[in-house]
Amino acid sequence: MLEDQNLLLTQFITLWAMLDPISHLPLFLGATADLDRQERQRSALMGVGFAFLILVFFGIAGQYLLHAMGISLISFQIAGGIILLLFSTSMVLSEPSSPAAVQASAPNNALNVAVYPLGTPIIAGPGAMLSIIILTDNNRFTLSQQMTTFAVLAVVLGLLLVIFLLGDRIGRIIGRGGTNVLRRVMGVILAALSVNLIVSALAQWLNLPPI
Repeated sequence: MLEDQNLLLTQFITLWAMLDPISHLPLFLGATADLDRQERQRSALMGVGFAFLILVFFGIAGQYLLHAMGISLISFQIAGGIILLLFSTSMVLSEPSSPAAVQASAPNNALNVAVYPLGTPIIAGPGAMLSIIILTDNNRFTLSQQMTTFAVLAVVLGLLLVIFLLGDRIGRIIGRGGTNVLRRVMGVILAALSVNLIVSALAQWLNLPPI
């Protein structure tokens, strides 16, 4: 019983740290800065649901898929880091759309934002995918333990959704200008994190000491 509790706590801490709901709020506000309140909430619901499906898929089939395709976890981490870097660059350099254009295309924008970049790579990023693959390792965990991992994942994503839904109030406090500044600042931070992800994978591949 104690061993199961320790495993449950370890899984929760790991997923919470990797998904990082608190730090994802500025990214969410930045990615949905051009959406109104209703569309932002819709995007949050769809984005979290989409991310959950992605992570469950990788938890169930990730190991088999990567092995069957001859893709190493290191290669997967590098590819994910590159995608994050491209997205972070667009956060820093792109200009927000005009209100008229946003109003005309809001439903499509909400869906697009929910899938990319919110669902992936912001929520279901390479780090989260790698974490769920490791936490559901068929060689280390039983089926019941893997089901527990998915339950913990649902709890963490549920907390993330609550934070996102409350994010609209925070967005009103800091204003549109503050959100734009926040988007660019978080874009720079995300770019640094993505580069670190790539460099750490390359260091592991080349057997170099951690940087």
